[in-house]
Amino acid sequence: MLDGDEGEFQTNIYKLGVSHTGYPLFFLLGKLWTIIVPVGTIAARANLFAAFWGALAVAAVFIFVKFLTRNRWAAVICALLLAASRVEWSQAVIPRPYTLNAFFVIVVAYLFFLWRAGEVDLTVPVLAFGLSLTNHRTMMWFAPAIAVFVLWRERAALFQPRRLLSLAVAFGLPLLLYGYIFWRGDSDVGVEFHMKDFGDMILGGNVNRWTRYGPLDWLLGRVTDLYVPLLIEQFTALGFVAGLIGIASLALGRPPRGFANALPAREALVFIVLANLANSAFCITFWTMDVEKFFLPSYITFLFCIGVGVAATWDWLAAHQKPVFLEKTGFWIILLFVAATGFLIEQNYARNDWSGRTQVAEAWQENLALPLEEHALLVGTWESLTPLEYSMYVEGRRVDLERWKVITQKYQLGLAAYGSRQEDIERAVRAGRPVYFTIYPGETETLNGLVDEFRMTRIAELWRAVNLPLADCRWQMVAERGRWLIADCQWQMADSRWQVRESATVFRNNEGRTIELLGYAVFPTTSGDEPHPYLRAGDFALVTLFWHAPQSLAARYTVSLRLTDAQNRKIVQRDSEPASGLRPTVGWVSGEIIQDDVGFFIPLDAPPGAYRLQVVVYNSATVEDLATPSGTVFTLGELVVR
Repeated sequence: MLDGDEGEFQTNIYKLGVSHTGYPLFFLLGKLWTIIVPVGTIAARANLFAAFWGALAVAAVFIFVKFLTRNRWAAVICALLLAASRVEWSQAVIPRPYTLNAFFVIVVAYLFFLWRAGEVDLTVPVLAFGLSLTNHRTMMWFAPAIAVFVLWRERAALFQPRRLLSLAVAFGLPLLLYGYIFWRGDSDVGVEFHMKDFGDMILGGNVNRWTRYGPLDWLLGRVTDLYVPLLIEQFTALGFVAGLIGIASLALGRPPRGFANALPAREALVFIVLANLANSAFCITFWTMDVEKFFLPSYITFLFCIGVGVAATWDWLAAHQKPVFLEKTGFWIILLFVAATGFLIEQNYARNDWSGRTQVAEAWQENLALPLEEHALLVGTWESLTPLEYSMYVEGRRVDLERWKVITQKYQLGLAAYGSRQEDIERAVRAGRPVYFTIYPGETETLNGLVDEFRMTRIAELWRAVNLPLADCRWQMVAERGRWLIADCQWQMADSRWQVRESATVFRNNEGRTIELLGYAVFPTTSGDEPHPYLRAGDFALVTLFWHAPQSLAARYTVSLRLTDAQNRKIVQRDSEPASGLRPTVGWVSGEIIQDDVGFFIPLDAPPGAYRLQVVVYNSATVEDLATPSGTVFTLGELVVR
């Protein structure tokens, strides 16, 4: 289970939802895949779906280059380079439409070349081109290459009414799949679609938001600093040189000896170059951090040239060496490119190995294992909420929870209708509704005001907003009693139920440095007259610890808050650095008093009775416990479960 686009696609493949620009073919085929391949979870099947198309793309490039050059080993080399290239590989382990798009890049080029060789009717590649656009719109950049290629060969016959009609039907028929977006556009997973969104989502009007232009030197810089390094990274410098040789051989009209019959070399080169340049021009001006995957059509069209270059080099060596040496020379060429493939595998394996990236799945397993209140509100960016959507829609877990997607960066406020919703969130918290965040609001640009209004504490991988102001407490050292006592606490005075209890003790490390626990408070309790705070099974509890640093500390310490029963069994343990990691001990100033909020749930199966609240402090690096006068475990007091 993943987050972001990948998590959204895992859910939408199952639910037939709409994402970004629709991807109708991708989702329809993905849904069919999950039905006919009943292996593993829906998330695993979705990931495998992308791998399947990546494998087909590797097979397709072998078939195409073999057709193009009649050189089996050149085809093998191109297939190996594509399989080991970083970006293609990276897209084959996550459920995105780019491996299917790579497959279409190869198939569309192959079919147009077959048409030019007289082996298929023009309607066949035109149909494939229209179908490719229902998976990913970047195939539109093949249009200039297709137009020039077709007009070069069929200028007169093309404009006959019947011919035009047949081609228009072949192209337009697959595009009817975009009706899927109207059919499934009311999905509340991913992106909702309405007719007003047609220009942005279908025609690509929203691309302008991420398009950047500059003068000629800027453009050349993008080519030399972005495109060329990425291209070399995909296929190594050896592959880059082979591609240049392939371009030169086609441009000079000296293709490999086995080059496809009835396919003019220069026409083939024009098709490849125009397809590459049009897609590359878009990517160079498309200002997004993950633009490398949009370059895939550019990489693959250059790979065609690598195949031609390998075959041309093979032929040149055959013409300039005695036959007895040719077999050995061919062996060394193959070995050289196999070594290049091995280099790519060694470089890219660790980067593309997602087998250990279980953090998202583990985090949401932990989140949803909590006894979150019924109809609780979870707030976060759409990327961070996709695992929750997967859990709800695919696994049927916690469908009662409500999620609000919000914008956390100011520059994005105009990109979505829902904005930050800060005022709505404030009203929900003040009304007593349980509200959880997938990100700490204080680290956002649009929700940071919430941390001045409410207490925020981390629980599992979520942040809980508690309708309590920050405790404005003053402590003073009473010399004759040798301890700190609370002098005034506005938070305590606001409501007598929330009583700060003094509980002075000292935690000492083996070097003699100390931190002092001055007192604590528990929220909520129902009566200030009760000798001990009490809650019910399933309740959320907030324990506030007040720490004092007599001197600065050089080490990071973790606070372990525990709830134990009469038999000293731990029923709750919450370990974190102070203030949910926001105030690590290495940042404490001598004499400072630190407020440390620790949130936890009383287990649903906790039997009624008295439980002990205990604190252990240990070194985060060495896991060595700090000592108190009574041992390493300090008992704050009792908490009653009713």
